Amino acid sequence: MNELFPFQKEDVEHLGIKQSVLIANEMGTGKTYEAIDRDRRIRENFSGRRPPTLVIAPLTTLWGTWYESFHEQTDLKVAVLDNKERKRSWEMFRKVDADVFIMHWEALRLMPEVSQEEWLHVIADECHRAKNRKAQQTRCLKAVRAVGYKTAMSGTPVVNRPDELWSILNWLWPKTYGSYWRFFKQHVETSSSFARGHQYQVIVGPKNLELLHRALAPYFVRRLKKDVLPQLPEKYYTTIKVDLTPTQRTAYNQMRDEMIAWIGEQQDEVLPAPVVIAQLTRLQQFAVAFAEYDGNHIRLSEPSSKLDAAMEVLDESGDAPIVFFSRFKQLITLLEYRLRDKSIPYVAITGDVPPEVRTAAVKRFQEGRARVMVGTIGAGGVGIDLYAASTVVFLDRDWSPALNAQAEDRLHRIGQRNAVQVIDIMARGTVDLGKAQRLELKKTWIRRILGDE
Repeated sequence: MNELFPFQKEDVEHLGIKQSVLIANEMGTGKTYEAIDRDRRIRENFSGRRPPTLVIAPLTTLWGTWYESFHEQTDLKVAVLDNKERKRSWEMFRKVDADVFIMHWEALRLMPEVSQEEWLHVIADECHRAKNRKAQQTRCLKAVRAVGYKTAMSGTPVVNRPDELWSILNWLWPKTYGSYWRFFKQHVETSSSFARGHQYQVIVGPKNLELLHRALAPYFVRRLKKDVLPQLPEKYYTTIKVDLTPTQRTAYNQMRDEMIAWIGEQQDEVLPAPVVIAQLTRLQQFAVAFAEYDGNHIRLSEPSSKLDAAMEVLDESGDAPIVFFSRFKQLITLLEYRLRDKSIPYVAITGDVPPEVRTAAVKRFQEGRARVMVGTIGAGGVGIDLYAASTVVFLDRDWSPALNAQAEDRLHRIGQRNAVQVIDIMARGTVDLGKAQRLELKKTWIRRILGDE
């Protein structure tokens, strides 16, 4: 059994056996162990028959994080519902004699029978996945019955907008935070803006945060690594700027001009934010590699100035292990081709890699049998340990600062012995710069909401 750090013991004491709590400690500080110890305390203080505990977690964390941690910390019987077992009926799975059931977020959505069961304690790991109050996944979480104990966990409970926190609070305390619009009016600062003859509201940032912090204080913990893990090495940031190749630049400029013309045609319409982000994301693909667009799909191919720079970073790092992230699976595939051409041992984690393969890939990398890990931010940037490396390279960034931070902290966490270097490869004269500025603004909002500054 792993001994908790002093700050973890303090957190567990502070939260006690309150019915609902939010553990928002920064990534890499061992939130899993705190949640398991809280579960132990709940079991010890619960009289009568003890229904099982339900853990809802990202796919990559089912076996390597949650299953192993429960076995390290407790003598409870644990059952995991993964992609293979999901094909079985819930009735068959429920017949398993277990104290703890672990399932991933997607399975929760596909198995509504879970909501009909009686649970002692529901643990929602990476609870920011329920940030969208209208999403089916969020509704499925809120439909799950718990005897009375809920634990929400996320180092990034606010991903993009101040109002996203409401959805998590509504799950934890549905009576106190029953009205979304009341929360919005109380804690979200807006201003009026005019465009193409229309007036609409723009989110400026959070407000009345002292009131929110005071209300959450008894049920909330937030720890920063720099405060509780002084032995953890520093994290440094470096930006490498590259010029697009002539063929890339021609394709990029053509797509940019087409988008500008399209926006001009919408002069009588207010463009929703998702539409704008979708257009910018398409343009970003033209910044990472040569791209062709047929009106429906984008195909990435060589040349790629960013991949040229990535290979230079790899060459300059000697034999040291290194991690590469991108939003785009096609770019990861192009990088894989280059690694194979140079006979560099690597592992890859993308959304279509089965959980057992992901676990084996992480183990291979951590044990030094692969020098490079390549992955998409969404799949490889959550719930795994990659501290065998001390350099992480972003070929591009996600629009969510929370997901980017999650990916960085796969390396910068308990177990890391070296200073972590975070490298961003950005293309001059592209959407990269504006995106970086927007991400910095969002990060400022998030730090204020969580009381980090």
